[in-house]
Amino acid sequence: MTVFAATVPGIGDIGKITMTEAERLDLIERTLDELRPRIIRDGGNITLVAVRGKDVYVKMSGACVGCQLASLTLNGVQQRLMTALKQIVRVRPAELLKNDA
Repeated sequence: MTVFAATVPGIGDIGKITMTEAERLDLIERTLDELRPRIIRDGGNITLVAVRGKDVYVKMSGACVGCQLASLTLNGVQQRLMTALKQIVRVRPAELLKNDA
């Protein structure tokens, strides 16, 4: 899937904010915490596993495992993270972390 920076609010804005890696991880966790109640309400859950550059690896569990809409959920999480971080990121299933190492 191709995502253009112009389609994501806040990305490409002039005043770029530089944050430390710890601040970036904290913002990713806080964003996932905001989304988690909706996912839990549907019987699933999402957990941050690792961040490698612009790749954010998450583990989906519960009803999310095998759900036909899991990829749509990951896309929604990706959009929210890009808006929060004001940069392009790619949200990927944790299972791919082994193959990308």
